Amino acid sequence: MGAHATVSARRLSEIAKGRMLTFTCIGCHGLRGIDVTYPFYNVPKVAGQNRQYLFNALMDYRKDLRNFPTMRAQAHSMSTRDLRDIAAYFASLRNRVRTRTPLFSRSKAKAGAKLITTCAACHGQHGTAVAPEFPDLAGQYPSYLVRALEEYQKGLRKNAIMNSMAANLTHRDMVDIANYFASQKGPLGQIPKR
Repeated sequence: MGAHATVSARRLSEIAKGRMLTFTCIGCHGLRGIDVTYPFYNVPKVAGQNRQYLFNALMDYRKDLRNFPTMRAQAHSMSTRDLRDIAAYFASLRNRVRTRTPLFSRSKAKAGAKLITTCAACHGQHGTAVAPEFPDLAGQYPSYLVRALEEYQKGLRKNAIMNSMAANLTHRDMVDIANYFASQKGPLGQIPKR
């Protein structure tokens, strides 16, 4: 019981520190980690996302494996501990932030349901990841998902698995898959009970 209390206290400390560090995240991700800044492109919802995935993504920006200048600058300007704490904070918001399912096309979601068999191996049939190092996709903004797939296809994001998965997708496939996952209920798209 003492070891569990120590782990819990350490986790709470990480979350508190992470919350203080998110002032740099607010401009794009909003106060709650789900808001968006740009009308033409939705930045990803990060509130409630898997902690390990968030940390890995931040480290990928630091290693220049992801090509978004703002995020690369943020990741390079912070310590590894800071990035771990930020990931802990945003992950702690799972099922605690009011959000809504993003706008999506029902017909495209229906078409996308036929294309996600391979995706489900890591991201789950309904967009809830099967392991903490993979992102949850259920309820994520479709415009963000399309952009991510395009970046994997073009090699702007470097991940051997995702680069190969996106390689043969058409733009229409990407849009349909993104709409399918956006339509699913999950930690990024549900409205939790109070």
